[in-house]
Parts: sequence; C-alpha cells; structure tokens
Amino acid sequence: MSPVLVAAGLALLSACGGGSSSSGSVGAPPPPATLRLLPASGDIKVGGALQVWAEDAQGHAVQASFSVVEAQGGTVDAAGRYQAPATAGTYHLRATSSQAPGAVAEAAVKVSVYQVALAPAPSSQVSRLDHTASLLPDGSVLLAGGVESSQLERYLPSSGSFAPAGDLGTRRWAHQASALPGGGVLLTGGIGVTGNVSAVQSTAQIYEPGTGARPAGAMTATRMLHAAAELADGRVLLTGGLPVTGSDIYATATAEIFNPATGGFTASGSMGTPRTGHTATRLPDGKILIAGGRDSSCAIYCPLRIWASAELYDPATGTFTSTGRLTQARYGHTATALPDGRVLITGGTTPDLPDTDMSSSVEIYDPATGTFAGAGTLLRPRSHHTATLLTDGRILLAHGRTTGESSMASATLEVFDPLLSKSVLLVSNLTTRYSHTATRLLSGDVLLAGGTEGGGGINLTELFR
Repeated sequence: MSPVLVAAGLALLSACGGGSSSSGSVGAPPPPATLRLLPASGDIKVGGALQVWAEDAQGHAVQASFSVVEAQGGTVDAAGRYQAPATAGTYHLRATSSQAPGAVAEAAVKVSVYQVALAPAPSSQVSRLDHTASLLPDGSVLLAGGVESSQLERYLPSSGSFAPAGDLGTRRWAHQASALPGGGVLLTGGIGVTGNVSAVQSTAQIYEPGTGARPAGAMTATRMLHAAAELADGRVLLTGGLPVTGSDIYATATAEIFNPATGGFTASGSMGTPRTGHTATRLPDGKILIAGGRDSSCAIYCPLRIWASAELYDPATGTFTSTGRLTQARYGHTATALPDGRVLITGGTTPDLPDTDMSSSVEIYDPATGTFAGAGTLLRPRSHHTATLLTDGRILLAHGRTTGESSMASATLEVFDPLLSKSVLLVSNLTTRYSHTATRLLSGDVLLAGGTEGGGGINLTELFR
C-alpha cells in the first residue's frame, strides 16, 4: 500500500520566458505558471511511501509528471506515489507541469530509519476492544466495531486526528475486516447486538470511502473469531471460527468465499480440522497457509484441544491439504508474511510449556519445503498481540497477554529481526493492552489503537516510529 505524506522542504519555482511580458510585446511566450509540489511536512521511513501532487498558486490541481532527482533516491510513479529507497537520506522530488511549459517545482523528502520509539497520539473517539483497523487507499485508517460501539471513525495521518466515518447500525466485535479491490473494506461475522440480545452473526457489511457502510450478502454460516484471507484475485476466504456463543462451543471446519464481483458468499471446501484462533496467510503462489488454532471455547466440560497442525488452501481447487507441523501447538498467535515468501509465527497460547501457557517461541514456515522450523525466542511471552511488518523487513510485536509483568496485559513491544533472530525491547509509558490493532501507515509508522488493559475497551492510541 502507500504513505503518509512527507516532504520536508517545499520549493516554489517560477520562471519567466524571454522578452517582455507586456501586452504590447509581440511573439513573447507567456511566463510559466507558478507550480507547487505538495505535501511539505513530515518524514517517512526507509521503504515507506508518500503521495505527492501538484497545484497552481490558487490551489487547483495541475497535471504534472514526477521524477526523483537523485539516481538512488527511490521511485515515483505517474500518479505521484513515491517509494522511498532502503537507504536513509534527504531526496528531492520534482514535478513538471504538463499544462504550462517551464513550470517546475521541487520538494525535499526526508527518509529516516526507525527510531524504535513510541509517541502518544490523540485518543480515538470511541473505546474499542476486539475491533478491526484497515488502511484505506488515501492513507487514513478505518476503525470499525468493538464491544462498546457501532460507530466508525478514521485516523487521519495528515492531521494526527480522528474523524467520524458513519455507523454500522449495530455493535459488531470479534469479526474480521478484509480489503476489497477498489478500496472498500468487507466486515464479516463476529458478535452482533439486536435489541438486547447478542448473537454470532452471518451478516456482512461493506464500507466504501465516501459512502459509508452498507449491507453485503449473507454468509453461509455464523462465525466469530474466524480467520480471513484476501486471495490474489480479489476474493476473500473465511475459515473456521465459533458458530455460537457459550462456554463449551466447538469450532467449525467450514470455509466460504466472498466474491466482490457478485457480492455474494459461497461455501468452499472444509478444513481437515475445526479451528478458531488460527491464522490465515497468503503465500507467494496464492495459496493460503492455515496454522494452529483450537477447536472449542471449552470453559467447563469439553476438552480444550490446541492444534500444531497446518493446512494449505488452494484457490484453484477450493480444497485444503495438510502441510508441515508447527513446532508448538498454539492459538492467539500471529503469522506474518516475510518479504522472501516465508511466514513468521510468534507467540500464542500453548499447552506445550510447563508452568505457563504463554509462548515466547518463534518459528518460520518455508513454503519451498512445507515445513516449520524454530527461529528464535521473543523477549516476552505473548498471546493476542499484534505483528506488523515494518518497511525495513523487521516485525513489530506489540503488547498482548503475557506473564512475568505487573499485569496480564503487557506494556512491552519488541522489534524482531528475522535475519538475526533477535529482538529490541521497548516499553509503553501509556498503557498495557491486548486485543488491540496495529496498522502500518503509508509513511511506515505504526498506529496502535484500542484494546483492553484487562477490563473494558480503551481509546488510547500510540504511534511507533
């Protein structure tokens, strides 16, 4: 996707053509129009992105071609989307008007490495727990649902503030949010409230920038705490989850596909194992890796079985086949697609450890061999945390449930380097939290929002930089 705007330095360039500009002169070319290259504030991270555009002195959009002055300064496409290089520095973007010959503007963009630091951000308008966060094409972040509210809001990186974005009509949490072609967001399943009654949903909604949320087709099954994966062709795969609420409810093995071309859901092949709390990650070949999870909520009577098994979904056939085996059974873990095509698995809740059920183990799935292998240890055990791929290839692992700290909700974050199998630790002075969201902005910064400290939802937000 792409960035929060950044350009430290703005040049207004205007030049005159040769000869007098008086109305009495003959044959003198008109002076080029004043051109501005925007935006003109902030930084982006190495590998981050920035959307730039050109305006005239009156603030009207101007058609222009864009380029990077420095040969190794990154790239910019015809639409003005700048992609920063992997090397920090100050680079210069240039806009050349397509309408006024000779009108040129430049802006300096500061590209920096991660500080591995947190900065408090303005609180969201609503306290949220078990909500979703989605990066929209314009670089804003949509916060949807949560236990406490049906309201939608957007985080606006340009102003560092939150703005209302409509209403879902009913509270929805423990759902999934998936990006659709064209910039929409599909919200599926979860727990919803009708009157005073909470129930697992088979409903779905689509949020579209500019128009808000609208109903989508009915799902083939009720699902909460399921997994969703965006397929390469724009469809969305939903797998597993719990079909109803309750203390002893078994997970489902069923799966279904949402097709944005038809707006409908259709059943797909079922997984070999019923799962909830699992992960679903798209591989370079388009298949989806389903890893771990558990088969029930199991508070009292049923056995709580946590899986080390994994499966691959093939969109071409609509079927699941087993693949490899995790080095540790786990649910509430994270799975992150790495730039080299492998998948990093971290933390989770496990039955495989003495004296604790929180895992600090890391492993990597290699699609070339179909196997999992240990890849190091986290500095803190974590479950129900977030994992965000940074623009420099490292992974930000944030908060989560833990042990060994002053509360069950963790105040710590760590940046894990998959090449070195090592982490750098930092501590939030703002809050502990789990069941929150983490969204990488176009600039490369990461927005941490909501979650719980162990009670209700919170509205505290932070920026990792």
